[in-house]
Amino acid sequence: MADEPVRTAAGDQQDWANLDTLLDVTVNLIPMGILLFFVVLFTLFRPWEWDPGMFVLMHFLTVFPFVLLALLTYVSARAIASAEQGS
Repeated sequence: MADEPVRTAAGDQQDWANLDTLLDVTVNLIPMGILLFFVVLFTLFRPWEWDPGMFVLMHFLTVFPFVLLALLTYVSARAIASAEQGS
C-alpha cells in the first residue's frame, strides 16, 4: 500500500514521487531538516549535565514532531499526486 503507484482516471499507473510533487512538499522538508539538525546537535553536544530524564524528554520533543511531520508530508504528497492526476 505504501509504494502503490497513483492511478489516473484512465487507469494508468504513475509514480507519486515525481518532481512536481516533491516541489510541493518542500515546504515540509525544510522544518524536517531543522528538527533533524537539533536532534544531532543535542545528541553530540549536551549543554546541560547528563540526566536521562531530560535527555529522553528533549529528544521526544524533537523526534515526535519529526515523525508526525514526515507522516503528514507523505500523506500530503500522495494526495497532491492523486489530485494532479485526477484533473
